[in-house]
Amino acid sequence: MGDRSTFITQCHEANVHVVASVPDGYLVPLIRDLDNDNRIRHIAAAREEECLGIAAGVAMAGRRAVVLVQNVGFLNSLGCYATLCVNYKTPFLIVVSHRGNFYDKNRYDVLKYQYFNAVNSAINPFAVSWRDFRGEAGLVSNLLERAEVAQEPALLLLDMPPDGL
Repeated sequence: MGDRSTFITQCHEANVHVVASVPDGYLVPLIRDLDNDNRIRHIAAAREEECLGIAAGVAMAGRRAVVLVQNVGFLNSLGCYATLCVNYKTPFLIVVSHRGNFYDKNRYDVLKYQYFNAVNSAINPFAVSWRDFRGEAGLVSNLLERAEVAQEPALLLLDMPPDGL
């Protein structure tokens, strides 16, 4: 999954019906490509909780969804994550732009990385690193299958510049 078109193709091959997003610098090129792709419905949301609600509804309807958000946006939506997504066992994929990482040179993003890691350690969702798994064939499908088995969202952390993603 080295680029945006491969990611979108993997979503299509994994039978993803909806992608909901809130923009971030890492995610904007992918969001633009999703808007131009007619295989998957892209829904732009105003807040991260909306993305989680959309994806939870799609999952409850028996279909597959992906959410695209930044790490602090995910933190902002923890109430929705806990009370809706985890409580109602809704499986979908959350792609988290993990800002403040080793490769991110924005000083103001450093705390985002630290706080996200601390909270993630406490709530312990299933999360894998883009850096570690970016070459994995079928990554989107594998993560969605894991989410369905566990009956909870799985996270893919974009913890390095996404190589065109």
